[in-house]
Amino acid sequence: MNVPTSASAGPSSTACATTGSVDFGVDLAGDGWKFTTGDDPAWSDPSFADTGWRDWTVPDNWGAHTDLTSYDGFAWYRKTFTLPARPDGVTDSAVVAALGKIDDADQAFLNGQEIGRTGGFPPTFDSTWEVPREYYPADGLLKWGATNVLAVRVYDGTGGGGFYQGPVGLYSKARLRALAGNTGTAATRTQLAHACAVLDRQHRAVAAGDVRGYAATLADGFFHQGDTASRRVADLRQLLKAGKVTLTDAQAEVYVDSQRRLVVDTIRTWTGLPPTRELLYLDPRRPVELGDHSRFFRDDYQSAAMGRRAQFNVYLPPGYTRTSAKRFPVVYMLNGFNGSNIEWEARDIDSVLDGLGVEAIVVFPDGGSGWYVDTSAGRYRTMIVDEIVPLVDRAYRTIPDREHRGISGVSMGGQGAFTLGLTNPAVFSSIASHMGALSLPPLVGTSAEQAANAGLRPLTLVAGMPVDDLNRHRYYFDGGDSDEYRFGAAAQQMSTALAAKGVRHDYQLGAGRHDDAYWMPKLDRSFGLHAEQFAAHPVKQPHEPKPVRSPYVWP
Repeated sequence: MNVPTSASAGPSSTACATTGSVDFGVDLAGDGWKFTTGDDPAWSDPSFADTGWRDWTVPDNWGAHTDLTSYDGFAWYRKTFTLPARPDGVTDSAVVAALGKIDDADQAFLNGQEIGRTGGFPPTFDSTWEVPREYYPADGLLKWGATNVLAVRVYDGTGGGGFYQGPVGLYSKARLRALAGNTGTAATRTQLAHACAVLDRQHRAVAAGDVRGYAATLADGFFHQGDTASRRVADLRQLLKAGKVTLTDAQAEVYVDSQRRLVVDTIRTWTGLPPTRELLYLDPRRPVELGDHSRFFRDDYQSAAMGRRAQFNVYLPPGYTRTSAKRFPVVYMLNGFNGSNIEWEARDIDSVLDGLGVEAIVVFPDGGSGWYVDTSAGRYRTMIVDEIVPLVDRAYRTIPDREHRGISGVSMGGQGAFTLGLTNPAVFSSIASHMGALSLPPLVGTSAEQAANAGLRPLTLVAGMPVDDLNRHRYYFDGGDSDEYRFGAAAQQMSTALAAKGVRHDYQLGAGRHDDAYWMPKLDRSFGLHAEQFAAHPVKQPHEPKPVRSPYVWP
């Protein structure tokens, strides 16, 4: 089951609890916050006197303050505010504490009670700076018509820290949707009952282990966050092997979108999986779920290599959802240091790829800061090559061979593209690096692990490989002439090394620093390289059946 977005667990029940949408919001952004560095659990207490703390504005990344430019560590924020009297129709369970995006990890308290956390604190630090925070206060925690205190504990591991993007406040989901530009009209009683009946059928079928009954609630042509009906059913069967399975929806709200579809904004939980906020699209005439037909989403699976559930994002080209048999090449895109699969969402990479006319599936693994090697910090090489690549070939309509599989990366990811590509020639055929760390070995793991992986420095790999092996790949790489890590110079060295061996490559040294402004305009070059490789190996496509007719327009 795919995980589209993170959410803290709220009240849940197997009973249908669908309600209409209520518009409510208290904006907590701006002045009136208190801030201090350091860490003390007593600071979550609403009675704590924070008058000696600095006055602060949220969002306002602390790295922008001269005295905190180089500060990495713990800090706390506090906001004392008064809620209005409870508006008609607003229940505590329908209110979302939205804290925007926080760099890197956080733990939030409302009136002294923890309402959620995202990321990990030392000694198990996990940066989640790209993830929008949405937490759900327990019933009875909000003090309507009275004073409330929100306290947020933050840890930053590198770079600037703290709140850097809104919205920040207490909102109904209807208000959050409006802030995101996702609007609709309130559902009628009949429509609420219809949506409730669909959810109830799904809950009952799953609880009874009735796979066919659950499948009957999925429309012909169902496609949701990468799941077809057959994949969803296969996942359910797999869950049932481990025992009884439950499916619950909490804080569900129903509205009608511009195409008259019923949309359920819900916190959905499957047994053994984290609660996730989802938008479920229902047919208003038949008791079935349509799916969202999204072309850019998060997928996840239980990773043996990482010992946890691992995420990756997937981009599907427009042609994917307009066909049902056609197969597509795949490009794997690797993030830079202190990044993850989620950073691509902030870049609106799907719109960028649409604009470039990319006709390939693009997969964005969560590389963390693992340098794409196997160490005690994580088995990232195994996760990608031995787990994600085969999973993607099973779950999506790929052309599952090395001639139609490329790998790209940025910074640390550019280094990873070279190391994974060159050391796995049976898996990847084209390699692209944007301002990659081509002169560095993997900088992760114990000293012994770093010594063992020193030979994976891309320049060292190229120097030691026979020409015939190097010529099995196509190459693109670039670097900025003002790159503060001297990765532009590393790109020059790589070009010299390949040229000395007579290996063809596309290389560019341009004006720019180590930032998005330098490399993103060059995506046409890297994806152009992959497209040339794929086009050089045409394949016969399967017969395309007559498409399922739909009255709706999908992305």
